Amino acid sequence: MKRNHVFYTRNLAMMGALIAMQIILARFLSIQASDTLRVSFESVPVILAGMWLGPLSGALVALVSDILGTILSGYGVWFPPIALGPVLVAVLCGLSTKYVFKSDLTAAKDLWKVLATVIVTGILNSFVIGTVTTSLYSIVVMGNTKAFDALLAYNFLQRLTTKPLTIIVDAVLVAMVNKAVYKPVICRIVKRA
Repeated sequence: MKRNHVFYTRNLAMMGALIAMQIILARFLSIQASDTLRVSFESVPVILAGMWLGPLSGALVALVSDILGTILSGYGVWFPPIALGPVLVAVLCGLSTKYVFKSDLTAAKDLWKVLATVIVTGILNSFVIGTVTTSLYSIVVMGNTKAFDALLAYNFLQRLTTKPLTIIVDAVLVAMVNKAVYKPVICRIVKRA
């Protein structure tokens, strides 16, 4: 199976497993610190989906996980801009693995590439996309009446307290899982078709 064959049975099965992992990590093993701040390692399955299955499959994992997670959590309203961050993470991880590094990132010499990919996408997601989309969510869905720039500043400062550690832990977890699982398991599934 090649990475661009999104709808092959094995690819769909792997996507389903990663979606389930993401929902469990995001909805059941996370800590909601405030209305706009949640500590979670939900990015790990999305990052792995992008790296292992490619940008399109990763984006689908992120999008479906977000929609199903919203339904399962009982939020009632799915806010599409919030899904933009995880989708972007999956796409960037998939593109960097396939086109920038041109590697499956399992070799010991590729560890820095995995860490760089996860850290850069984590910073973009947490401090750029996430700050903007949670501020929009706060105004549009929650009915917050504060000025948008004040919400941006507040959300950015709030994220500075937890997101750097989360990004580092995500990078370490992704590197460990990628090294431990890709060659013995995922690689065999991906190369069969």
